[in-house]
Amino acid sequence: MNRIMMAKGGTPALHLLGDIGRDVDDYIRVHDEDEEFYIGNFEEGLGFIDVKYKKSDVRSLTKEEVDDLNGKWYTINGHPMSQIYVDDEGNLV
Repeated sequence: MNRIMMAKGGTPALHLLGDIGRDVDDYIRVHDEDEEFYIGNFEEGLGFIDVKYKKSDVRSLTKEEVDDLNGKWYTINGHPMSQIYVDDEGNLV
């Protein structure tokens, strides 16, 4: 699994260091799941890995969000590193 989804703002994001949830909706990259949680990390952030998001606090991307992501460049220190493309369900292609 390698899927981009949206974590709802104001909900918990559980990490070993505690709740690192954000106040606004934010993109997450999900790499695993269990019965209760999606497991992954925020697309942009401080590099926390294996964050758990309750499935009820995560939603699929809208058509507008997919369109916004497709072709987006990721940069490090202002230097382009890679482009992202996802299908209609948020799976990386």
